[in-house]
Amino acid sequence: MKLHRLTLTNYRGVAHRDIDFPDRGVVVISGANEIGKSSMIEALDLLLMSKDRSTKKEVKAVKPTHADVGSEVIAEISTGPYRFVYRKRFHKRAETELTVLSPRREQLTGDEAHERVLAMLDETVDTALWQAQRVLQATATAPVDLSGCDALSRALDVAAGAGDTTGGTDSDPLLIDRIDAEYLTYFTQTGRPTGVWAAAIQRLRDADAEVAARAAAVAEVDDAVNRHAVLTTTVAELAAQRDAAQVRLAQAREVAAAVERLTAERDKAALVAAAAEAKRGGSAAAVAERDRLRGEIDERSFAAAELISVAAESARAQAAARDEHAAAEQSAIAGEAAAEGTRTRVEAARGAVAALAARDEAARLAGKLARIDAATGELERVGAELASISITDALLREVEAAERAVERAVDRAELASAHVELVALADIELRSGDRTTVLAAGQQWSAGVAAPTDIEIAGVLSARVVPGADAVDTAAALDAARQALAEVLHRCDAADAATARTLHARRAECTATRDRLRATVDALTGDETVEQLRTRHRVLCEGEPYPDGDLDAARAELDAALTAARAADRDAQERRGLVARLATRLNEATVAASVLREKLGTAQAELTAAAERLAGERVVATDEALRQRAEADAEHARSAAAAVATLDAELAAAHPDLVTAALAEATAAAHAAERDRVAAASALADIATALRLYGTEGRKGALDTAESEREHAFSEHQRIERRARAAELLRSVMARHRESARLRYIEPFRGEIERLGRMVFGADFEVDIDSSLRICSRTVGGRTVGYESLSGGAKEQIGIVARLACASLVAKEDTVPVVIDDALGFSDPDRLTKMAAVFDAVGGDGQVIVLTCDPERYAGIADSHVIELSA
Repeated sequence: MKLHRLTLTNYRGVAHRDIDFPDRGVVVISGANEIGKSSMIEALDLLLMSKDRSTKKEVKAVKPTHADVGSEVIAEISTGPYRFVYRKRFHKRAETELTVLSPRREQLTGDEAHERVLAMLDETVDTALWQAQRVLQATATAPVDLSGCDALSRALDVAAGAGDTTGGTDSDPLLIDRIDAEYLTYFTQTGRPTGVWAAAIQRLRDADAEVAARAAAVAEVDDAVNRHAVLTTTVAELAAQRDAAQVRLAQAREVAAAVERLTAERDKAALVAAAAEAKRGGSAAAVAERDRLRGEIDERSFAAAELISVAAESARAQAAARDEHAAAEQSAIAGEAAAEGTRTRVEAARGAVAALAARDEAARLAGKLARIDAATGELERVGAELASISITDALLREVEAAERAVERAVDRAELASAHVELVALADIELRSGDRTTVLAAGQQWSAGVAAPTDIEIAGVLSARVVPGADAVDTAAALDAARQALAEVLHRCDAADAATARTLHARRAECTATRDRLRATVDALTGDETVEQLRTRHRVLCEGEPYPDGDLDAARAELDAALTAARAADRDAQERRGLVARLATRLNEATVAASVLREKLGTAQAELTAAAERLAGERVVATDEALRQRAEADAEHARSAAAAVATLDAELAAAHPDLVTAALAEATAAAHAAERDRVAAASALADIATALRLYGTEGRKGALDTAESEREHAFSEHQRIERRARAAELLRSVMARHRESARLRYIEPFRGEIERLGRMVFGADFEVDIDSSLRICSRTVGGRTVGYESLSGGAKEQIGIVARLACASLVAKEDTVPVVIDDALGFSDPDRLTKMAAVFDAVGGDGQVIVLTCDPERYAGIADSHVIELSA
């Protein structure tokens, strides 16, 4: 397959591009980044593989965003016996056109054209090889995969001697295919059973499961018969146990009834005793309450007398505190008036200080603004002078470099020039070029000649001195150096180098002066701008005229006023503090007096209430009557308690807890015996029902049928297993032989890679290649390194060498273009030179298309055809 021409129109950012490719050799297509180099390969793939109406995202992505037009791709390709021109327009007004030029002319459109191209490519192009022979930016360091390339396999078969048509190799693939087909009848590609072999395995598993299930069902019947016999005996035994438990329960109930009657009598006596005790307690409480009330009246009378005395003392203390607080209030008012007077003095002094400070600040700002104006004027003058000086540090360096070049050129010209020396024997007039010199007898004349020069002695001699080629060259170099110096001096507006240095020194002085003046202006302005300073000066100068006086004296007066004000404030604050403390003391005395008055009133009211309550109760019952009633109630309570004690003793002798426990135990035993008997009888009935059902199912016959089916399934399994294992064995043997054959034709591929690789890595370069034609490791200088551990540059270089080796091995009719998209970016200049030799070595009849943004990488390829892309 060869690509002769590729045309893109409105493809991504490419408006139009038409490239003709040479039929063979290396073509280097160079252009800036994003100019559309990689898009050319993408466009060729879309042209060959995608329909014009495709809605895939790959097709949508190439539509230009700046115009509503369709993307168009045209390619002229030859492959096998065919040569055709293929055109597609995507997106807008989609269409497909095919013109087959040879072996016979055809013209097709639409899907018919698309299918015809796919058929020609399928017939003549190894698509796996076409994809493998690309080195793209994203996969430049990935190992090349050539395992599926039939064209390379055929070439290696021929190179290894396996392609001899007399050896019957045409039948080997057919045999292997038939073996694989037989193997796939029984196994999947991953070795799992399938088809009849999987069915036989599953049938045997199902038969085994069915036999196990039927055997379990028969065992279930035998177990039910055994359980029926055991349960019949158990039901009879449990009925006897239930009858004995019922007799024991009746006896326990009789004893429990007697204990229950005794308990009822005891509870009734306890109620009588509790009522008697409650009545005794009430009588005793009434006597105690009468005694407490008499004592309370005595206590309250004594407390009321004491409160009267304390309340009188508290009233006297309250009056004294009120007098002290009133005097302190008058003193605090006087102190506050004095402090207010000092504050007025402070405000007046502060106003005077502020006015005098503003006056001084306005004067200071006026001086600062004058200095700023002077510095600004000087800065403008220096800036104007700097603008008139065009020389810079870089220009001065150029002047000095040009001056040194002139000096070196003068020295070289002097050394290379011809030297003419004459001695006048008589007075003569000598003309050299345009100059005339008069020489007296015996006078010597000499000159260096760097260019052809005419020397004439009037009436005596005419000569032409022609210097050598070196002198002419050095003279030309001297003229060029002087011209370069003159151009640099012209840019500097200087007559010579000394003037240029003087101007540069003056420029440095002006620059230093400008920087100093700027620093002065910055220091004077500080954080403010000049306009802000002017505004502040104008504000300070506006308003009322400033007072006369000394600022220091005003500040001293302010300090004195502040000291007096602070002293007055402290005195007023102390007086206010005394007023607050006395107010607190007065409040405390007032509260204390109020509390004592309230306590006295409350005590007197409570004393009166207690006396009235005692008098009322004595009307109902006297103190003596209460005591006699309490003694009678106590005697009745003691009698009732003695009766309860007697009944408690009788109840304890009957052991009620043991009786209750025995009744509960007998009841539980009777219930358990009945429950167990009912459960056993129910289980017996269930088993009897199940046995009747089992008798209708024919479980033994089903077991015999399942065992027979299992024997048939086992026989079928053994028969198919023998065939499956035989196919598996035959396939593994053929795979070993086929692997041995693959290893034989790996050698030509490895040999070609090592031949080309030694141009890059040296004479001891070796590679290890596996049966899938993948490069596993590289050996250089006796050191072997795995492919994945190599540097990015080495991976790129080996990948390109492998693809070029493949291109040199495949037959001419199977060749496809090798496409290298911006690779070798990791390679140093030495490796790039060596890689160029590899490209030259494999140019051959195939095409190698290199896309790059740096054509210098491939400048060493002697026979390359270079195409430069422009936007």
